Amino acid sequence: MIAASPPFDGVATPAAAPAPAPPVPVPIAGPFPTSTTGPTTGPTTGLVLVDQLLRDRTAVLARIAAGVELAALMRTFVIAIVIGAGLAGAAMGSFRGGVQIVYAAVKLPLALLATAALCAPALTALGRALGRPASLTRDLALVVTALATGALLLVALVPVLLVARAVELDYHGSILLTVGCSALGGLIAVAVLAVGVRSGSPRDAGVLVALFALLFVVVGAQMAWTLRPWLLRPRTAEVPFVRAVEGSLYDAVLGSARSARGIYTRDGAPLPEVSP
Repeated sequence: MIAASPPFDGVATPAAAPAPAPPVPVPIAGPFPTSTTGPTTGPTTGLVLVDQLLRDRTAVLARIAAGVELAALMRTFVIAIVIGAGLAGAAMGSFRGGVQIVYAAVKLPLALLATAALCAPALTALGRALGRPASLTRDLALVVTALATGALLLVALVPVLLVARAVELDYHGSILLTVGCSALGGLIAVAVLAVGVRSGSPRDAGVLVALFALLFVVVGAQMAWTLRPWLLRPRTAEVPFVRAVEGSLYDAVLGSARSARGIYTRDGAPLPEVSP
């Protein structure tokens, strides 16, 4: 016997709706590019930031361009400048020894920090004059980052200065070696500045880099010249913290180069009088 079907009333029974799919999480882009040293969970500080400056400088410059926690970044790099330049200054002062080691260890960080304080406003002013987006905080962070890179390079060159001291390199040769190490650190700092300026905005970046690099080198050299001596002449009886300004940095470097080749100017360095 076949059971009778219920009568059709003309209304279709709706099918059950499928369960909604779970939402797919969308990754949120952060302010930093992907680091080559591994994923980052936020702005780094302390020794991790110093390591990132050495290994992944692009990420540090991107952080500066984004303006993310620049105060913490500058605190870290100012400490790096004080420690790094202090070690390099102590190595320079070891040529004379004694209190000159302390003097040079104090003066070199002062020279770099004073250079940052003088050059950062100039970078902002030049950027605005060229119609570029400018921020004094970002520019100061960029200059401090560049100088921290140069200070870390000077730390790497400390063994070279100590070896020169160990083999008793003469005074003028030591002067030229110190100038060469300092110039190398300055070139590295300028290179970091150039990359940072171009990453901020490409507009007139080449002009800004050229103008600011010239200003940066002149100010840095003048600060070093103002806070001399760094090695101290062997015949100097007393050890001054700073010496009176005389001549120019160019004259001093040229004179040391001539003296290193055995060419002396007796008007500038007279021989001591000998009693008959």
